Amino acid sequence: MNLIDLEKAKPGMMLAKSVYTLQEVLLLKPDVRLTEKNIHIMKSWGIHEIWIGDAAGEGVVGHTEMEHELRTFIDDELRAKFSETLPDPLMEEILRVAGNLLEKRLLKKEKKHGAQKP
Repeated sequence: MNLIDLEKAKPGMMLAKSVYTLQEVLLLKPDVRLTEKNIHIMKSWGIHEIWIGDAAGEGVVGHTEMEHELRTFIDDELRAKFSETLPDPLMEEILRVAGNLLEKRLLKKEKKHGAQKP
């Protein structure tokens, strides 16, 4: 199972987990083979990452479990802090970009500190 950016998704890949909108509406269930149409629909709903679970997703660089847990933590913290503004699509996008920046900074620090260990 691999968490990948939706931009790297290709028709024929199989979903490993359900895909929900930001409003928690189910878009696609697990074990669905991706098509151009459902990739386009996910993009139009603002989906940025999906879980792929078959050989068609092999070789696509995804996120490690630690990176996913970090991103979940960041998203939860940002949503808690800015919960009053979340129904606004612009704020959702601002929070997504802020989360990306925080994740990159934290992963960069972790790699730097990990490289310094003997």
